[in-house]
Amino acid sequence: MKRFVLIAVMLFAFIFIVGLHAEEPWKLAKEGEGIKVFTRPVPGSAANEFKGIADIDAPVEVIREVFKDIPSFPQWYGFCKEIKLLKHDTENHRVIYFVLKTMGPVKDRDFVAEINDNFDKQSGKYTIILNAVKEDIVPRQDRYVRMTDISGTYDMTRMEQNKTHVVYTIKADPAGYIPAFIANIIQKDQPFLTLKGLKGMVQKDVYYQKAGIERKK
Repeated sequence: MKRFVLIAVMLFAFIFIVGLHAEEPWKLAKEGEGIKVFTRPVPGSAANEFKGIADIDAPVEVIREVFKDIPSFPQWYGFCKEIKLLKHDTENHRVIYFVLKTMGPVKDRDFVAEINDNFDKQSGKYTIILNAVKEDIVPRQDRYVRMTDISGTYDMTRMEQNKTHVVYTIKADPAGYIPAFIANIIQKDQPFLTLKGLKGMVQKDVYYQKAGIERKK
């Protein structure tokens, strides 16, 4: 009997622990123009994790050239107010400073992030990994709130010669109070605007030229 009780307690504990670590399911938050945005709660955080998915009509090599063009980000990247390349020590490693535009009375956010990427030309897989840097490489400014807890990935996979599947996932702590309605707008619109902007940027001939690919019109 004691053995049965012990097994039951251990089983219950196992189920409880698994439940604590189980991830919440993704919920569709926005859809349109060939883009889907999903969100889900993050245990222990008031902020949601969000994910954007889209098929981009361009070779993965061309998309890679867009992401390498750091100064262009304010033109297309969702809520990007300012960006600076701080370090580019290797082909696959960069450090950037980013200012995120919010809205209303809420202060804009800024952060410093380390970017690592990997491109496998043969398989057509291109991955970008972003992680915030906690050190104050760039001095803090009163007009911004510094974010130090951000992680994200871009997973891009060649579907056809001129089509790439893109999955963009971000988990971020806003580092301070943001009204729920503003947080909700940012979480839904930031990945949507980013992927919509990417769809537009890949139409520019300059990125085909940089990728060494002849564009078929």
